[in-house]
Amino acid sequence: MSESFNTYESEFQFAIQEAQTKISQINSVDAEQRKNYLKSIEGANEKQEKSSYNAKIRNYRTELDTVTVTYNKLLDAQDKVELFGSNRYTDDSGDSSEQRKQLLSNNSSLERSSQRLHDSQRIAMETENIGSNILNDLRSQREQINGARNTLSQADNYVDRSVQTLKTMGRRLTANKFISYGIIAVLILLIFLVLFSKFS
Repeated sequence: MSESFNTYESEFQFAIQEAQTKISQINSVDAEQRKNYLKSIEGANEKQEKSSYNAKIRNYRTELDTVTVTYNKLLDAQDKVELFGSNRYTDDSGDSSEQRKQLLSNNSSLERSSQRLHDSQRIAMETENIGSNILNDLRSQREQINGARNTLSQADNYVDRSVQTLKTMGRRLTANKFISYGIIAVLILLIFLVLFSKFS
């Protein structure tokens, strides 16, 4: 059972490594690709969380079924003990001897069933502790992914603002060029007018 939890934990670790790889590539991709990375990280986070919870529920249901079956066997054995105990003094000596043997056998079966029940309860408690530890780890890792996602979102916003600033500067630069060309044209025209007025 702990192997199933370890499997889901390994899958979650792989998802984290993939998310960290995408985060490290933020400076080498465009804005659209960064948004795709964000969606991918968020989807992997939700998928791993659902898988972990579903696996935990299935494992607990299996343990509960095992304990229920063992408990029913225990009740059946107890009923047999009570049945033979109430009749052993009313039968003859041969039947009483056979009943005592049956009672001893039932007592042994009862003890084995009780031991299996205790073992099942112990396994269930150990499984619950393992599940609790893994869920705590998953919550911590989810917080790390959320922090990385927020950092990536902030970086994306900074890049968008930088792009807008560059576009604005480009437009202003173009406008300044046209203004400079206009001033030069006016100066040339004035020079021609001055020269024309002198020689006319």
